[in-house]
Amino acid sequence: MSNPLRTRLTLLLLALFSTLIFAEKHAAAVLAVRQAAAPPVDQCLDYSRTANLSVIGTNSTYRATYLQESNMGTLANQKMFNAAQAKLPKLTADAALNQACGNLTTVALTEAEKNFSSKIVGPFREVKLDAQKIDAGPLVVVICGLIVLGVSLVWGIMP
Repeated sequence: MSNPLRTRLTLLLLALFSTLIFAEKHAAAVLAVRQAAAPPVDQCLDYSRTANLSVIGTNSTYRATYLQESNMGTLANQKMFNAAQAKLPKLTADAALNQACGNLTTVALTEAEKNFSSKIVGPFREVKLDAQKIDAGPLVVVICGLIVLGVSLVWGIMP
């Protein structure tokens, strides 16, 4: 004869086991949907960094100050700025990214101006704002005239 208690326990355990297996698959599907709906933090950080570097790279004053303060080297910094400028239009046109992160290009433009007035450019604090002043006054005309005079004298003396 069979034992009815053992049969009922076996059926109960099988029912619980199958319920747990179904619940795991169902919970994993719900969890995957929830995780996909979360804002892409890494993409937002990349977008923010790209927007900031692009703003610094396109503005000659910000770029000159950044290059003066950086010890990384002009060519490496220029490559970094050029790569950011090339990457930014694709990120700005991505509607889903702008929906999740906001328009970080506009934020970068306004914050770069605010930071520059506070003597901050990119990661550098307390920068010298007038260190790369270009003198384009009458002195340039005098120097060009002296150069032309020197070349003319050399050519005039040649046989």
